[in-house]
Amino acid sequence: MSGQLYNLIMASVPSFYQGDKGGFSIPKDRFLQYTEDPIKEQFQSLDQDAINRLKNLPTIFATEQEVSDARIGRITDIEVYSSNLRVKYSFDKDRYPLTRGVLKENQQKLGISESGYEFHRGHWGIKECNLYDFYEEYLRSLTGIAHKLNNTGKKVQLIYAFNGTGKTRLSRTLKDIIAPKDEDAEDRVTKVIYYNAFTEDLFYWDNDLEEDTERKLKIQPNAYTSWVLEKQGQDQNAIAHFQRYTSDKLTPRFNAEYKIKDADGKEVTVPAFSEVTFSFERGNKEKDDNIKISKGEESNFIWSIFYSLIEQVIATLNVAEVSARDTDRYNKLEYVFIDDPVSSLDENHLIELAVNVAALIKSSQSGLKFIITTHNPLFYNVLYNELDVKNGYILNRYDDGTFDLEEKKGDSNKSFSYHLYLKQVIEKAVADNQVEKYHFTLLRNLYEKTANFLGYPKWSELLPDDKQAYLNRIIQFTSHSTLSSDAVAEPSPQEKKTVEFLLKHLTNNYGYWKHEERNG
Repeated sequence: MSGQLYNLIMASVPSFYQGDKGGFSIPKDRFLQYTEDPIKEQFQSLDQDAINRLKNLPTIFATEQEVSDARIGRITDIEVYSSNLRVKYSFDKDRYPLTRGVLKENQQKLGISESGYEFHRGHWGIKECNLYDFYEEYLRSLTGIAHKLNNTGKKVQLIYAFNGTGKTRLSRTLKDIIAPKDEDAEDRVTKVIYYNAFTEDLFYWDNDLEEDTERKLKIQPNAYTSWVLEKQGQDQNAIAHFQRYTSDKLTPRFNAEYKIKDADGKEVTVPAFSEVTFSFERGNKEKDDNIKISKGEESNFIWSIFYSLIEQVIATLNVAEVSARDTDRYNKLEYVFIDDPVSSLDENHLIELAVNVAALIKSSQSGLKFIITTHNPLFYNVLYNELDVKNGYILNRYDDGTFDLEEKKGDSNKSFSYHLYLKQVIEKAVADNQVEKYHFTLLRNLYEKTANFLGYPKWSELLPDDKQAYLNRIIQFTSHSTLSSDAVAEPSPQEKKTVEFLLKHLTNNYGYWKHEERNG
């Protein structure tokens, strides 16, 4: 990256970040500081020819010590006075900011002095570097990708990536962009909330190694769990969600506040909702108390707390009148980032979880945005179809440490074979006599996809005779309320037969499915 020049203007204060265009002054004796002599000779005259060439150079606008993100743009005018230069500028709207620290990390590539003094003094230098090549490389970093996600304006962004690709780091990077580390701690918490591996680190086990009787899952003090459990009383909802994905016989219990004596004999207070114990009912009026649950169950429990928080956030922000909300804590919230909540679920519960998450997101009426990353193709595809996203992403990581966010548009997502997989899931459930409520949702998805492909305005038009009766039965089991409660009973034997009948009707009567089976 050499052979091309660019302006590096580093202001003493972040005075030029009020909009895409503006102006500022810089002392004349700071012009061409930290610039190689051969380059100085080309511009130091500041005659009209030099000014025109300066205006044609791409420019990085930065601040001392990178206290603000740098921007790429152009100089639109230069006025020369006896002791200073008056500069007008325009930022390039199509290029994302260079996050604070990026210039320091890449100073050698950018031709910035190795000593680092340049970062502590406002000046205007001219450097040798292909700035646009550098920017394209920047876009292949997690920081660049996070900026891209932040600037799409989409309500939902769905990303597929293998484990170890960088999903968790991406969530942290995005958080630092939306809520920089030097912001007030309260502001950082209220702009973005996320579920990832670090969320699970808030929970750890006290196995009571000496007595082996009082096993507890402890919760590190943090604003997140304190708010959702103690201040908002979401503990019972969290328990209900947990039991839905594990067993209603496995019961968590949060502690009330109590006092103990420490090793020095001093009395200390153990706060409420800082410990969880688990019991398991055997079904014969006996139960095991203080059991240690599996790692998978623990992950489900932590996710259930987060899910309860998201439910409350969405319900609160759906109140359009800000003054009518029961809390102002979420008013600044911009993003919810969910990273792989599915590592320990079987396929049945995984599909149910994806449907529930999709329904919850669709219920959001505010400007809240969601980014979901996963390594699980089935989870990705259920969300993709339930949310009807027009395109998803695949995050790739390469051996040279760079990344790529590959956009998968329209039918290109078909490579995941979502619809064929769901057909196989339903067929297996029928064969094993294990049809459950969520299989009606999968069946409805298949009808919707077929109707869309064949140009039918309503998927119900594909149903056999007595369409309304079949439609009512499917709607009963696929409405949002039935996904999050037990208000509707499990399918009866006759209703389970209905799933088999409607699947055969769809695949036997529409040539689309014959074509799919030949090419699947």
